[in-house]
Amino acid sequence: MKGTAVVFGAKGFIGRRVTAALTADGWRCTGVDRYGRATGGAGEVAGPYYSGNDWSSVALSRFLRARGPAVIVNAVGAPWSTDAAVVRRDNVVWPCRLAEACELSGTVEAVLHLGSSHEYGDTARGAPVSESSVLAPVTEYGKSKAMGASYLVRAAYRMDRPLTLIRAFNVIGPGHGTQGIWAAAVRLYRTAVEAGSDQVVANVPLPETARDLIDVRDVAGLVSLAARRPGPAVASYNAASGTATSIRQLFDVFAERTGIPYRFARNFDGLRIGSTWQCADTTRAASRLGWMRQFTLTDSVAAALALDAGTPAALG
Repeated sequence: MKGTAVVFGAKGFIGRRVTAALTADGWRCTGVDRYGRATGGAGEVAGPYYSGNDWSSVALSRFLRARGPAVIVNAVGAPWSTDAAVVRRDNVVWPCRLAEACELSGTVEAVLHLGSSHEYGDTARGAPVSESSVLAPVTEYGKSKAMGASYLVRAAYRMDRPLTLIRAFNVIGPGHGTQGIWAAAVRLYRTAVEAGSDQVVANVPLPETARDLIDVRDVAGLVSLAARRPGPAVASYNAASGTATSIRQLFDVFAERTGIPYRFARNFDGLRIGSTWQCADTTRAASRLGWMRQFTLTDSVAAALALDAGTPAALG
């Protein structure tokens, strides 16, 4: 047994996989949701923990102290398409309160925080972004993630405890929610398979937009490796595939997997602003932690369709 890990956001898309990976790696995991409900026999966070749009760092610190020496994993985060108030609450206010609680508890051994590729801002086409790149977020979502991480960075230095920042690029794979192009593609193809449709029509204004797509199981694997080797004082790693994949290429894989062709309808209404090309340099995670991507895009598509459609045999 490696010790205790407290995972915040353990019921979310990434948090569930992170908790499973840490448990499989020998950690004794406690998962906590935003309302203070905990798993792993820990009971609930006592006291006035959550009220409206804020949390009590005092009540949270008591909970952490009761858990004893532990590694803290923050997998809480609002997706960038959520409304501004929720983004600020989950991406700024929450990590601020968590940082305060970690300092107050005096029992934190290390902190791992799930950040976002949007903290880097716009990236130059053809130039993979590395962890040493200057953070220059341009979207409110990216700014919120960078601000939230800054509270944990300052707390880590004051506590003299290691902090690891895992900046996740576009996370895909089985169990995704309802937002983003990945979830939309899964939903469209699941519906098409169930209905026996002969074509999928997707609203994609800019199909050549490219993102670095990484399976959630690979992100969880990186977090687990980083938990084994905390340090230096503040370390950062890109959780990414190292490949820029266009939306068109993504749909090509769905079409190949299901045998159902697609057509893009280019409706620009409600188009979100963001970089048209993203790709990460993953050298640091490979060289320092020995991390390697295990799941291809085809693997992710197959797993997501099997999970959501519930008919893997029908999908070949």
